[in-house]
Amino acid sequence: MKKNILFFIIFCCFVAVSHAQTITRARFSLSYRSDNFRFIELELNNRLLVGLNGNGDIIYMTTLDGCDAYDTDSLPEITYFDKLDINDIPGRVKSIGNIKIAYNNVFDVHDVKGTLKSIGDIQVKYYNVFDIHDPKGKVKSVGDVSIIYYNKFDADQLFGKIKSIKGNNQRISVFINRAPIPGRYTMLSN
Repeated sequence: MKKNILFFIIFCCFVAVSHAQTITRARFSLSYRSDNFRFIELELNNRLLVGLNGNGDIIYMTTLDGCDAYDTDSLPEITYFDKLDINDIPGRVKSIGNIKIAYNNVFDVHDVKGTLKSIGDIQVKYYNVFDIHDPKGKVKSVGDVSIIYYNKFDADQLFGKIKSIKGNNQRISVFINRAPIPGRYTMLSN
């Protein structure tokens, strides 16, 4: 009897994990002067691509082999913030499956309200009032990837432009001016 119960518990855990989404790769696009992301692409479970704009709105979903994600039976549930989420902006994506998306809100007093705070376990940090020589409000890091800007010690005409991006890895990459290929993906319509 104990073996049957143990087997049932292990089976339930396996089923729960098999339907969970994990970010296997994330690509973030910045422009030289932008305070926000131009484009974010998430690869989920090595099979699904989800494209987001800088505000975190989903713009497309497709499979890695190019099939329309809406034709598959394992499309993740997407939830949105609503008026009951009093500290967040209604209409923004709250989660894709079990991947939570958080935005800076009224409790994040040193960051710009509405900017992306995290996607799943990937934290996003911004330069703020404590970074006295750097441009305020610009993306400082995405996970372990850091973005360095020309600051007050550099030439005035360069201030706020991206100087370097360090720490890109197999899972998280930050690029400059990378955009989706037009017509490649199925666009979402609201």
